[in-house]
Amino acid sequence: MEICRSSASLFDPARYRICIVGILDEQWSNYCGGMTILTGRLADQSALIGVLNALRDIGCPLLAVECVEAG
Repeated sequence: MEICRSSASLFDPARYRICIVGILDEQWSNYCGGMTILTGRLADQSALIGVLNALRDIGCPLLAVECVEAG
């Protein structure tokens, strides 16, 4: 997969990969915007912020956030 850069938009769907410390059980998928294994398509960057906030709320340290496919 190629990391997207300038083609990513604040308001368009994109596929993101979020790397965390630890492992999340499948039960957390709904809490994290439907993402599985913290790779998934989100509606826009506002949805991404929601997922990041959810991870913060459960005390999950972030290592990286990547946009892996725009549009």
